[in-house]
Amino acid sequence: MLSLALDYIHSAWAMALFFASPIYIGGAAAVALVCLLLRIFLGNIGGWLVRTLVYAGIYYAIVTNSDYRQLLATQTPPLDMSEGLVGAAKQVLANLRDGGYPVYVDAAITLVALWLPVTIVGGIVRRFRKSRVSGSYAAAQAARAPESAGAPKQPFDVQRRENEKKQTMVIMMTDIQGYSARMEKDEAATYALLKEHNTIMRRAITTHRGKEIKTIGDAFMVTFNHPIDALRCGMAMQKDLHAFNKPRPANDQLRVRIGIHQGEVIATAKDVFGEGVNIAARMESITEPGGISISEPIYEAIRGKVEAGFLNIGIPKMKNIANPPTCYRVHIAYG
Repeated sequence: MLSLALDYIHSAWAMALFFASPIYIGGAAAVALVCLLLRIFLGNIGGWLVRTLVYAGIYYAIVTNSDYRQLLATQTPPLDMSEGLVGAAKQVLANLRDGGYPVYVDAAITLVALWLPVTIVGGIVRRFRKSRVSGSYAAAQAARAPESAGAPKQPFDVQRRENEKKQTMVIMMTDIQGYSARMEKDEAATYALLKEHNTIMRRAITTHRGKEIKTIGDAFMVTFNHPIDALRCGMAMQKDLHAFNKPRPANDQLRVRIGIHQGEVIATAKDVFGEGVNIAARMESITEPGGISISEPIYEAIRGKVEAGFLNIGIPKMKNIANPPTCYRVHIAYG
């Protein structure tokens, strides 16, 4: 058995010397680079399938190379199927012991020599790249939403402050459907998608005179001075997201819920608190992905001024809200 293994290794070395020409070396380097890039950037089952097909193609190219087969001067023994599959399998094992398949065995050795370093190096680079993206994301979130050590985490701080005056304000709350599940499944891809989302949202906010109060993960809190600016901003967001989603597969789309309410809040230089914020957050949570919900004060202020349809959905139940407002769903015409 040892001598047989040495024979196969010797023939594999002869094959390596045979292919040691600038053309073959350059081609091998290109193939190794492609396999390495696939290992780094293509994860999940789809990436595994692509890499398997590439390796299978390499194996086929080696074993069908006429010059290589002539070098080994071997002919694959024919299989006698008269004894069935078990008998054929015994023939293959016997031929392997006798060195009857050097072309296929040496090609397999060559493929392992390519696959092993690509898998190890690619895995290390992929893990390092993922940790960097994760660290960048965590740093960005920490910069946007600093929290005191040991303090309980909340999506938004809506506690009222003493000695601060109330004022009426328009509040918009947004949220991406399925964001947490996406982040758990593929953090790097979800973070890249989040940056696209933030660009779309901030462009609409700036255009319609909104003020971004804060973001927590995928959620935006925005205030406006006028209801019509808030609704037009929300419609612009959904139209831009619709255009962004159109060429993309369903599992790679951005589906955002938007809730808009006008009510009393307590505003500081950097934050907004109070029941008006709570109501806007509850309205966002009852909105269908890709939709907008507005409260009755918003509807009364913009009725007849915006080209959109409105459906009265009554007074929904809202957790911890004693007197929730009547709500309307906004129907947008996507041209």
